[in-house]
Amino acid sequence: MKLFDQDSPGISGAPEMEDYFASSLAAGDFDGDGTDDLVVGMRSEELNSATGGVITKGALWIDQDTDKVPGVIAASDHFGWTVGALDTDGNGRVEPLVGAPGNAAGTVTVLKVKPGTLESATALAEADLGFAAGSDGDAFGAALPH
Repeated sequence: MKLFDQDSPGISGAPEMEDYFASSLAAGDFDGDGTDDLVVGMRSEELNSATGGVITKGALWIDQDTDKVPGVIAASDHFGWTVGALDTDGNGRVEPLVGAPGNAAGTVTVLKVKPGTLESATALAEADLGFAAGSDGDAFGAALPH
């Protein structure tokens, strides 16, 4: 067993008050290489201090300033408050999910990845899934399947 925190070698950023490093975890073979991957949520990371993710082959650091990720960085969005895993398109492979419950009524971003590469990211709100449009404070994305 290995334990990681933001003081561990290969972990970007630095521990800061209220980062909540790994407050949410999800696993699955997200990139289709036959090996389970781990997505780590960090709902309050100060992004000015972060330079990447866990340093392993194919690791990705994804925030709302990452190319292809919709939205803009906003402290109250809480992008990464939760993370999850779900086969959203029925192709037999799970996709990583990133919750941002403070982004207006909340959003869930579905990521498509290949080893070491973000292919696409789609942010979904309640109305995008056929529900009534949410209102600020709904916290859609505060809980996701693991």
